[in-house]
Amino acid sequence: MPIKKSTTKAAATEAVKTTTEEKKTEAVTAAESVKTAKTTEKKQPVKRAAAKKAVAEKKAAAKPAAKAAEAKKCVYVQCMGSEYKVEDIENSVKKAWMDETGKKESDIKEMQIYIKPEENAAYYVINKEYKEGGNKVDL
Repeated sequence: MPIKKSTTKAAATEAVKTTTEEKKTEAVTAAESVKTAKTTEKKQPVKRAAAKKAVAEKKAAAKPAAKAAEAKKCVYVQCMGSEYKVEDIENSVKKAWMDETGKKESDIKEMQIYIKPEENAAYYVINKEYKEGGNKVDL
């Protein structure tokens, strides 16, 4: 019987070793799953990139609507058998102002034009600069 005891002790020792090895394997497996979780966490910026892409797509979708709102316009003034295109009058006023002051078109901050078809003229005030008698452009 002493042989059986030593076999039982050896089996018990073997069982303890096996249990210890299993615990080590479980610990390694747990460590690997933690590493995998950290790697997965690092991949979250990809989701942010997808969110940024979605926002960019929404903005791009909004741009055509803005372009559609900017329809080409052409305004005419008709009076006493004459017709005047407002865009041409604006260009004449800008040119006259630049010739008069020596400034650039980009210096214009505010422009007011008063069209008087009965006088065949347009009076203007640019950047609230008014001179006595008014600034006049013939149509």
